[in-house]
Order: sequence, then C-alpha cells, then structure tokens
Amino acid sequence: MEVNCKEVMDQLSDFLDDEARAEMCRAIEEHLNRCGGCKVVVDTVKKTIMLYQGDGPAETPVRVSAALQSALAFEYRRSQQGSSPD
Repeated sequence: MEVNCKEVMDQLSDFLDDEARAEMCRAIEEHLNRCGGCKVVVDTVKKTIMLYQGDGPAETPVRVSAALQSALAFEYRRSQQGSSPD
C-alpha cells in the first residue's frame, strides 16, 4: 500500500492517535521517510500536541509562538488549496 501527501494529511489524526490500521501506519511511515514536507508537518503537529499535553500551560516565547502559528496557517491554507508535493 502506498499513500500520497493528501492521504497522509487525511489520516494524520488517526495516525497520531494510534487508531489507524497497522497497514496504513506502515504506509504513512514509508511515505514520511520519502517526503520531507509531510515529515515536517507531522513532526510539528506531534510537538504541538506534546506542548499542549504538558502539566500546565507551556511558556513559549512570543517569537516562537508567532512563527509556529504562521507555519501552521501556511500549511493549512496549502492543504485547503489542494496543492501537495505528490
């Protein structure tokens, strides 16, 4: 099974919550090994989740927070336009 960038983004929530089928997880992992763009998005989402799951509110410098918000907004707009590297 091979997946493209859109399928990775469509399955991202299930993949990160460990709810995706084993076959889909393997396909996503293989895709992430080949696709730097998707790997950056997945790593960013994982780190964001880790920040919000901490013991309390994370103290994030304003500059870092602004950069993260900008990057997430860019990726969201890009995904909504249907443009993907695949």
